[in-house]
Order: sequence, then structure tokens, then C-alpha cells
Amino acid sequence: MTALDPADQKTVSAPLEASEPVSDTLFTRFGRWWGRKGDDNPAPAATAPQLEPTLSTRAIKRQRDQLRQCFDARLTDGAANSAAQAWQDEYQAASEPLRQAMLGVLAEVAAGRDAAGVPPASASGLSAALSNARIRFFKRFAAQHGQRGTSACGLHFLIQLRADMLRWHKRIPGLRELDEDLEALFSNWFDVGLLELQPITWDSPASLLEKLIRYEAVHEISSWTDMRNRLDSDRRCYAFFHPRIPREPLIFVEVAFVPEMAANVQALLDEAAPLEDLRRVKWAIFYSISNTQAGLRGVSFGNFLLKRVIEELQREFPKLKQFATLSPIPGFADWLRKQDGDAVARILGDKRLARWRERHGDVPADGAAWLGALPADSGDAVVRDSALTLAAHFLVKAGAKGAPADPVARFHLGNGACVERVNWGADLSRKGRAQACGMMVNYLYVPEALDDNLARLGDGNPRISRAVAKLL
Repeated sequence: MTALDPADQKTVSAPLEASEPVSDTLFTRFGRWWGRKGDDNPAPAATAPQLEPTLSTRAIKRQRDQLRQCFDARLTDGAANSAAQAWQDEYQAASEPLRQAMLGVLAEVAAGRDAAGVPPASASGLSAALSNARIRFFKRFAAQHGQRGTSACGLHFLIQLRADMLRWHKRIPGLRELDEDLEALFSNWFDVGLLELQPITWDSPASLLEKLIRYEAVHEISSWTDMRNRLDSDRRCYAFFHPRIPREPLIFVEVAFVPEMAANVQALLDEAAPLEDLRRVKWAIFYSISNTQAGLRGVSFGNFLLKRVIEELQREFPKLKQFATLSPIPGFADWLRKQDGDAVARILGDKRLARWRERHGDVPADGAAWLGALPADSGDAVVRDSALTLAAHFLVKAGAKGAPADPVARFHLGNGACVERVNWGADLSRKGRAQACGMMVNYLYVPEALDDNLARLGDGNPRISRAVAKLL
């Protein structure tokens, strides 16, 4: 139910819309979006060879001079700030190959400058000075107010810039150091305590609902009826905004109220299901969390992002005490595919392997073969138990101490949750089958236990339920 690391996209952050005529309703906008989404056969590209544009020698020299001024001058220097704005305007107007070239120049200048232009006495001093100069460079943009090009402000531009840096850091030497400093700044600027939480309803502005459709990254919004169902009276949807970028949501959180902890997404998103009686609501299920900005990938929004949503729900429903997720396991299939036969055998143990041989004959040779032997719609108890055991091991024991291998597990355990239950046949969509053999996991949120659970995670001992412990 979490997608905090959106896949690379050519358009890394949607531009803020210009004002539109009143007649341009949400229905027409949804129709335009749906038409774009279904276009699986775009017009063929021109067959004539095209030369990729690149920066001229003169442009490279000019940009070097601009960037050196930005790195070396005081933060309040007007000429340096004007140079930064000119660089931003040129970057936003550039094609993708030219942007890569401009980032190459930026990385070159950043690697060769220190705060005063004089090499420090020690290597550690040089590293600190270079970092200070890079931070000063980024702060020039962050201080800019007002829209320029596709950016709502300088901070929004930096999000878009980092998205490109993440896409191309393997091609352009020196970008990693720039990214590390920018990520550290983002971790402060986008702390969850600084963000604004707003409810999203059927009556929210059309532009905001369109972004919910566009950015939903966990369970695709398949139709207009699906959209209405997710915003019905027994559901809640929230968005986090940064006050500097009030029209661009950073995170969407979708919640369903159900009588018991949800075990599969098919039932949870069933458009024909009757509405829940909110007077008797028992469980709040977080079934989708989508990070809308590729440039914020890997940035911590604080340890208790969902705690703020829980507090909001408890204000509306004081008797509501039980909170859990229904989450995908996106890294499972890739992890299992890489395991050899001996590694899988150690995880399953002799008893489970014996039951497999008794029911199915020879044991699959390696992880890739096991992946093919665990169909998501199987009703076989041995298949089910084997898959759940492998998934539980992946969630709890794979990865470094205090850092689960699965990105969604890292997020929820890092928020203080408990691994409560692994569910078979929980997501039978093509995506669910491909990433985790149709399995999903419930992470349990007990507000008063979040701090203790987080401490246990730091000790390499994540909180798990008895049901999950039995699978290990």
C-alpha cells in the first residue's frame, strides 16, 4: 500500500496548471487524462537519424563562470542570485540531452570549488568546504519565490532537478555528492512536522483530483466509479503539502474503514460492497500511500508520517483504536529470483521441504524456479505455506540490521509498525502477481507502541506478531 519511490519518469513533476475556463470540468479533464493513458500506440518516431544537441564550447565556458559565481559568492550576493536564476531558466527550457550536459558542467564545477576558492589544509577540510559550497548553491534556489517556468518556486525546481540527478547519476560523474547534500537539505525542509495535512474529498478542486489519479502508484484507479468509491463516506483520503508549494501534493494517503483487518485488496476496493456504518467502525486500513515527487525519493519525511493521519482520524472518530495497513511486498520476487537452491532450503527447513516432496515431487532447483512454482491463485496448502514462509523471511530477516530489504517494510517499520500478518491471494492483479505472487502484508500501528517498536528495529529486532513468528 506504499509507493514512496516512484519510478523514473520523463516528466518528473507535473507543472502547475494555468488557470482554466470554468467550462473545463473534471469530467472533461478525466476524459483527456484517460485518453492519454490508453494510448498504447503512439505515432512512430521519425526514422531519419537525429544528432543529439550538446552544449557549445562557448556555452560551457559561460555556464562555468555562472556556476562558479553561484558557488563562491555570499548567499545574499544579488549578482550570484541572478546568475542562478538565469541557469534555472536555461535548464528548464533545455531538451533532455542538454540538461544532462548542463548537469555535467554543474558536477564538474561543484567538484572543483571550495567555499573560499583556496584549497584547505586537510582532506576532511576540503570535503566540508565543498559541501558548504554545494549547500549554498542549493539555498540560492530555495530562497526564490514565485513561479518560473514549470516550477512553482525555487524549492519546487530543486525537487525537479534532483529527479533528473537521480535518473542520470550513473552517467554523470560527480552527481552523487551533489545528491547527498541536496537529500540532506530535503530531509530538513520536508520534515513531516513542517508539512500541511489536508483531506481530499469528492468536492476537492478538479486539479487536485486529477493529480490523485495521475500519482496513484499502488493500486491504479481504473475508472470514474473506482475514483468515486475511494472518496465515499466510509473512506478517507489525505494529502501532505509543503507550505511553499501549496498546489502540488507531496504524498497521498488513502484509508478505508472496515469491520476487521483487511486480508485482500479485491474486497477492499469492491465497488459493489455496502457502505460501512461509521458508528460501528473498528478498523482503519491504510491501503495506499503514494509519493508524488520522484525528486523526493529516499527522503525521510520523519519517523511518524502516518501518526499524523492516525491523530486526525482519532479526532473524527474518538472510539477508533485499531489501525493497520494492507501493503504490497514489491521487492519479494526480485529477491527470491536471486536465491540459490540451498538458500531457499535453509529458509523453508526440512519439514516444509518434506511436505513439498510428498505433495509435488522434486523441489524447485533455485529461487527462480520456486517463483514459478508459487502461482498466486493456487489453493494448495503446501504452496501457500511455502510462499508465506519465504515472504515472512524476506520481510523480517533479509537486509541489513535495522534496515529491511523491502522498501515498504523499511517505511512502515521505520514508522514504528509491527509485521502483523502475511496474506495469500491478497492482490491478484497482474502487478500483484508479478511482484509478490499475489501476497500482501498487514503492518499493525499501535500508537502507544510506536516508540518502543522503533527502538527494537534499531537493535535489529523488528516487532512481529506470533503468526509471523510461526512462519520463521
